[in-house]
Amino acid sequence: MDITPVIVFIALVCAGIPVAVAVIQNSRKHPAGSPAAVPPVQAKPAAVAQPINGRYELKPQPYKQGGMATIWLAKEKGTNRNCIIKTPRRGTNIDNVYLDKLMQEAGYLKRLSHPNIVKYLDDFYLNGEFHLVLEYISGENMMPSSPRSSQGEQKIIDWARQLLDALAYIHSAGIIHRDINPKNIMLSNDGQVKLIDFGTAKGLNGSIRESGAKDPFTQIANKGFDIPELFMGGESDQRCDLCGLAQTCIYLLTLRQPNDLCANLVNANWPRSYSEAAILSNYLISSGVSKRTSRCLAQAVMFSPGSRFASAYAMLAALSPAGIPAAPSPEVVG
Repeated sequence: MDITPVIVFIALVCAGIPVAVAVIQNSRKHPAGSPAAVPPVQAKPAAVAQPINGRYELKPQPYKQGGMATIWLAKEKGTNRNCIIKTPRRGTNIDNVYLDKLMQEAGYLKRLSHPNIVKYLDDFYLNGEFHLVLEYISGENMMPSSPRSSQGEQKIIDWARQLLDALAYIHSAGIIHRDINPKNIMLSNDGQVKLIDFGTAKGLNGSIRESGAKDPFTQIANKGFDIPELFMGGESDQRCDLCGLAQTCIYLLTLRQPNDLCANLVNANWPRSYSEAAILSNYLISSGVSKRTSRCLAQAVMFSPGSRFASAYAMLAALSPAGIPAAPSPEVVG
């Protein structure tokens, strides 16, 4: 019998034993999937805030891209106060218009000081670009906050009263906002409401000289919240702001976009007669809204501005229980 193959086999087995043992021992020290078994991945360095204008620390990525401006988060050195910085939108064939409107927004807000209006902080040019600095409002706008559930009539009317006081103040300064809708009303974490985004504001009845020769935003559309004279490109005054606020209240109360609601009730985006306004009012009443509030809101969203309230104080008086006077607004900053 030739034992050579057997001897070779035994030699191979004996030679492999140390290797096998080493593999087993190594697997016990570093089980599969453990940090030692997989080379560690180096973390990317955190983005560093960039100093800007010697006064602010700007976060490197835009916070939000709006229709006319890019919005950045920043922090003021020294005070450590959070703020936002707006720069005009770029890369379009009307970049100059966006610059003019942002500068105009700065001019309007610089004159205003009201607890329910976003606060102007600063503006400056840097590397040939205009920057507008505004207070940072911790919270969210009314659009995402409401669809989950209605906040209840009392709270919504309290918000409306604050905003009507702000609108009375703005109008007394010769300014109309022209873009009142849930997206441009912030609800801060402390429960205060504030008007933002004066990018399409303009002087009331030519009382303020506009920077541009012709206003390019004669037609302003907001699907579900269109205001008749703005949607059609007509002349507008303070009553367009009251219509926008009433539409916002209807949305917050019913969780339905007001143009769509009116289309279902009266086959038009807005009530065109007092009888159609009564249909809207009765719908709101059937939804649990008080008669006073329902009638007020239905009148304020009528198609013809002449059928609405003439002023913010008139609408405020209609919304307020009898015996509660409308408080005067603070004086406009010179």
